[in-house]
Amino acid sequence: MTVVIVFLGTSAATPTRSRGLPSIALKLGGEVLLFDVGEGTQHRMMAAGISPLRVSAIFITHLHGDHFFGLPGLLQSMAMNNRIKPLLIHGPPGISSFLEAVFKASGFQPPFRINVREGLSLKYRADRYVVESFQVCHTGRPALGYRYREKDKPGNIDVGRALKLGLKPGPLYRVLKEGRPVVLGGRVIRPEDVVGPPHKGLRIVYTGDTRPCSSVVEFSRGADVLIHESTFTSDYEEEAWEEGHSTARDAARVARAAGAGLLVLTHISARYQDSSPLLSEASSIYPFTLVAEDYMHLAIRGPW
Repeated sequence: MTVVIVFLGTSAATPTRSRGLPSIALKLGGEVLLFDVGEGTQHRMMAAGISPLRVSAIFITHLHGDHFFGLPGLLQSMAMNNRIKPLLIHGPPGISSFLEAVFKASGFQPPFRINVREGLSLKYRADRYVVESFQVCHTGRPALGYRYREKDKPGNIDVGRALKLGLKPGPLYRVLKEGRPVVLGGRVIRPEDVVGPPHKGLRIVYTGDTRPCSSVVEFSRGADVLIHESTFTSDYEEEAWEEGHSTARDAARVARAAGAGLLVLTHISARYQDSSPLLSEASSIYPFTLVAEDYMHLAIRGPW
């Protein structure tokens, strides 16, 4: 399966002419996962050709307004488009009371079921992937990052070895690839006898807002894509850390320590009309770096 990462908003705190507030969509075929919903997200989804009806789950990193104030409007747009499918919303403690207050004040009640899961350790399981949260190091209220992790795909059958054991292509191959032994002519053939190593599923990590943090390194180990906030260059390192943010240099060091694949910088301060200083700083430490731009698409091919 090809996962397409769509950057809907890449600014920090306030929007600019070229950058909206934080929001990232993962397109998984006909399904969409949404990470953060800054103001204006629903309009940016429209511009990017992403239907709100295809969103199956929303993951909020923390309760600072630039990351979730777009949620009420998006829910209303879903209702106006006759959504009936249930929606999952994951976030830190407080997201439930926020939604209750919005619905009470506005008199709006979505006609579809909303399942809210709040906490500091969240896990959302689907058939082929898991999204799990981890705590990051931000200021104020609790803040989360998220890791999208596909399940590993079973390895390939070594047909030559299987034939030597008398096992011809057929349904027993599937049984072995599922990790179960088979009996052929009174002999037990185990998966490890003929099945190669598994194909690693995609790993995509989104940090939300955080200063340099050991938990980000741990959860990003082996990630194919690390989307790391990079609010400032290192000229403003002290300010960044005081406010619970990272510099481009910090993000690059995390990517290097974690052995990540591609590093994508986001959450760019409005002071940077030109993002090249951020890219230059990070790529000098970690060459496999991009700076996210609004509406940028990254297509990542997984084993499924």
